[in-house]
Amino acid sequence: MPPINKIDYCFTEMGLIGKMPKDYPNMRVLESQIMAWDCEHVPIQKVLQEETKYEGNAVVVLPKGDMGKEIISWLVQNHFNTIKELKEKVTGELWFYQDGEAGYWNQHIVTLQIWWYNNVASCDKIICPNETDIKYYKGMFKSKPVSVMRSIMAYVPEAEGFKKDKTIISGPATREYNAFDQILIAKHFKASIWIPPMGQDRMPKDSWDTAASLDVNYLQYMDWKTWMSKLSTYSYAVNMPGVTCAASFSLNCAWWGIPCVGNSHADTQRLCYPETSVEHNDIEGAIKIADKLKTDPEFYKTVSDDAKMYARTEFTKKKFLDLVFNKIHF
Repeated sequence: MPPINKIDYCFTEMGLIGKMPKDYPNMRVLESQIMAWDCEHVPIQKVLQEETKYEGNAVVVLPKGDMGKEIISWLVQNHFNTIKELKEKVTGELWFYQDGEAGYWNQHIVTLQIWWYNNVASCDKIICPNETDIKYYKGMFKSKPVSVMRSIMAYVPEAEGFKKDKTIISGPATREYNAFDQILIAKHFKASIWIPPMGQDRMPKDSWDTAASLDVNYLQYMDWKTWMSKLSTYSYAVNMPGVTCAASFSLNCAWWGIPCVGNSHADTQRLCYPETSVEHNDIEGAIKIADKLKTDPEFYKTVSDDAKMYARTEFTKKKFLDLVFNKIHF
């Protein structure tokens, strides 16, 4: 068969039917990737419940969560062989995209781990967020082709204004974001510390309630366009999460030239910030870099200028599509 160079459909738990609107206000990672493919989005429930045949190739993103989530429970109980059933509806290939960190399903009950494994084993190809994730999936599924699907900027955001002496970290004090460690690093910038706009109702109560005692501030929830404009006013960033996913935070910071100290496992961080990336849990190394950024203006400027350049050259739509379709690891 000739190599595939077009994705026609994307199946996820989202309710959208059709192409991603260009003026969509919450253009997160997956929404940006769907737009870059110029494909049709169809809710996974609709595909499974109807007799429609889909002419072409599709990507499926399994919803994340536990059995308490309605769609997870519905899929496991009624469509345990989810991808096999989806393949019967598609005339071309069906690819699996892991939205989230490698090994995400290990934290859930064994039933869900088996459900995930069997479904990935049934797909034609795997795509994952980072090149550093490839070995995980090649170990799990030796004969399965694997490609990388990077974060991408859906459109050029507008800056709000000049940078101020503020630090932004990538998330709250949860297992995924690991804010406590990030705060320890961020304090070396000697500037106010802020956590992105996820909203009080989206945060663990303990994380929200203890923010003041940790001397950090939560931004209120806002759409992606507003967030990107607000982000342009920050001078420093830290992205040292407990897990590594698409890491769009580092790409967003790089777009504005905000030096970010972060985990080198993520493509966005490693490629945009070669001089300020450290190994996972290397807090000592991260602090040394933070101190240098604070005290060495030339180093700060180099990191800032390079980040802007890499964000605009390494994370284009052309690079995104080339990695997905052409750079395949067998």
